[in-house]
Amino acid sequence: MTGFSLSAIDLAVVALYTIFIIGLGIYFGRRHEDAEQYFLAGRSMIWPIIGISLYASNMGSTALVGLSGDAYATGISVYNYEWMAAAVLVFFAIFLAPFYIKSRVYTMPEFLERRYDARARFYFSGLTLFGNIVIDTAGHLYAGAIVIKLIFPQIPLSQTIFALAIVAGIYTILGGLAAVMYTDAIQTVLLLIGAITISVIAFVKVGDWSRVTEATSPEMLSLIRPLDDPAVPWLGLIGVALLGFYFWCTNQFMVQRMLSAKDTNHARWGALFAGALKVPTIFIMVLPGTMAIVLYPDLPRPDLVFPTMMFDLLPIGIRGLVFTGFIAAIMSSIDSTLNSASTLVTMDFVHKFKPGLDRVQLMRVGRVATFIFMILAALWAPQIENFGSLFKYLQSVLAYISPPIVAVFLLGL
Repeated sequence: MTGFSLSAIDLAVVALYTIFIIGLGIYFGRRHEDAEQYFLAGRSMIWPIIGISLYASNMGSTALVGLSGDAYATGISVYNYEWMAAAVLVFFAIFLAPFYIKSRVYTMPEFLERRYDARARFYFSGLTLFGNIVIDTAGHLYAGAIVIKLIFPQIPLSQTIFALAIVAGIYTILGGLAAVMYTDAIQTVLLLIGAITISVIAFVKVGDWSRVTEATSPEMLSLIRPLDDPAVPWLGLIGVALLGFYFWCTNQFMVQRMLSAKDTNHARWGALFAGALKVPTIFIMVLPGTMAIVLYPDLPRPDLVFPTMMFDLLPIGIRGLVFTGFIAAIMSSIDSTLNSASTLVTMDFVHKFKPGLDRVQLMRVGRVATFIFMILAALWAPQIENFGSLFKYLQSVLAYISPPIVAVFLLGL
């Protein structure tokens, strides 16, 4: 296996892309005039951008590292989270999109206040903020940092995390949701090129699928697992559906993209497009993890599967492009969670207690909030190293907070 290193050409590609996305944030930042443009892109987004942004925000660094790593450790049952997401997005498009778009709300807690009262709004907003920082933003920072640390092992993990947070934070603070969604579109292309390239090369190197079946047990290649399975038992699919409903239908991090739609139809088609993009995940992110069992049977940690394949299988030049796609995926997820958290603080707390602030002042508050949450997430992210697997960390924390939120929304509707 080759070492973890990038050539000068690879590093130049990464540097140029970093400069480009910061410039894009500055460009969109000059066009924002008020809070609606900053937080919801002026409610003018069309369905292709919405769908791609939803996909990119979800399929970030944690998915690239987590899905392949979990497939390596426990099998392809991790794909249940992906196909279930497609089903949940169909449900959203049919039943929930009309409610959300017609309400003209900024946040999901604001929607809850209209159904219940202000207490529900504050509680849910606080809970969502916790999830955005501790689960989403910190998880993506950690996933990116462990890969970059393989290239620069002399740099402490915490410093790498802070560097990633600062780069993503700059263009999010400046550009708002519009910058986030348009960079998501670019980053999705790079992400898919990278994942597909690694999958094809890995399959060619394995040579014959029978080598995978010989190296694994039948259970590892099955989506439906027995009730005593430690990963995803078949009864646990109910829990997967609950997690999916929370993530796609109630989480500000994702629903904010739907709220930016120019009308209900664009929100619906955007959700369906994102669901369609989730289906091929088994071929480009899950199965490569099982192929890695043949190629790299002695990896010390499952989270090393994707970076090992990226550096071992790809030639110079292509490796730089794929690594840029990985960095892009990190940025896509971090910018989404930071923008979501700043929206929640600004609209659910500051605007509620300071109703006299105009839209320009609210936009400024949002930028300050983004900066603060960027720092908090960077401080927490190194703690994830104490958990066994990145994907297990994400799902374990979500499993505690999701079910009651789903119940409140479904019964409320």
